[in-house]
Amino acid sequence: MKKYLLFITLSFLTVFHATASVTMLGNRIIYNENSRDKTLVFSNDNETPALVQIWTDINNPKSSPDNADGPFVAVPAIFNITDNSKQNVRLTYTGGKLPDDRESVFYFNYLSIPSVKKEDADKNKLMIVVTNRMKLFYRPANIGNDTADVINKLEVSRQGNTLDIRNPTPFYASVSSAVLSAGNKRGQIENTTMIAPYSSAKWSLPAGYQSGNITLLLGVINDYGVEKTRSITLN
Repeated sequence: MKKYLLFITLSFLTVFHATASVTMLGNRIIYNENSRDKTLVFSNDNETPALVQIWTDINNPKSSPDNADGPFVAVPAIFNITDNSKQNVRLTYTGGKLPDDRESVFYFNYLSIPSVKKEDADKNKLMIVVTNRMKLFYRPANIGNDTADVINKLEVSRQGNTLDIRNPTPFYASVSSAVLSAGNKRGQIENTTMIAPYSSAKWSLPAGYQSGNITLLLGVINDYGVEKTRSITLN
């Protein structure tokens, strides 16, 4: 889950970091085709009430409620959550027909704005609001839910200074880490990407790992937001 900062200027006299500790259960959303809707649970563990707004998008990290284009409706999409309480939100797919042989991915966003205490109401402030963003996977009924072995089905090969990874499954492979080792050397592939179903990715290998025996420790995030790892030896 990624977080983005939104700056709301109330004045330049006082600055405070006013992010309410509103969180959602889980760090990714799996929406099954056969489900009428998906229930999401929000919690406010702060002593301050907050206003929460939700929207979805197709693939725009700079999306906002004004230009949201995701094919989902959240009810309620805007709500007040009191201090130390929970709020359920119902998410429903409202779009057209999607591929039935593979997952589709969208993005779910929410921001929370804390209420201002009475004693601070007349003070001038610069408010910093955090937008939370996470992946939202639409999973067709045809492919089931057996994602436990996705990491072991990834096909990895080295071609000179490039690492090729093919995903032969109908599920997205959310790669979280790719650590290299050769003898006493340790390195990491930067900017690893999520690999779409039935697709492949090419990653550049750092110098020192382009020949000889190397070991790749690959990390992939599962449906529960937990990293699973697999060690792969490349000759």
